[in-house]
Amino acid sequence: MKKPEKICLAVVWQVHANFPNAHGILPIPFYLQTGGLDPVDINTIQCIVGCVEDQGKWGLVDCSGPLAHAVFDKTD
Repeated sequence: MKKPEKICLAVVWQVHANFPNAHGILPIPFYLQTGGLDPVDINTIQCIVGCVEDQGKWGLVDCSGPLAHAVFDKTD
């Protein structure tokens, strides 16, 4: 008989982003259209992204920082 295990899932909301020229002052990607929702294992999330509205468009803000990375730890 298997032991019960705990899992933690998250839902990721897809967006169709427009990436501006990287030579701009603030190269912030914007989106107007959203896509589907994807359930994922929370261990696969590498960064948190926020959004800010600006004149009917939504700007994406990467909140990951320089040390963000995924760590997979398979223990028995």
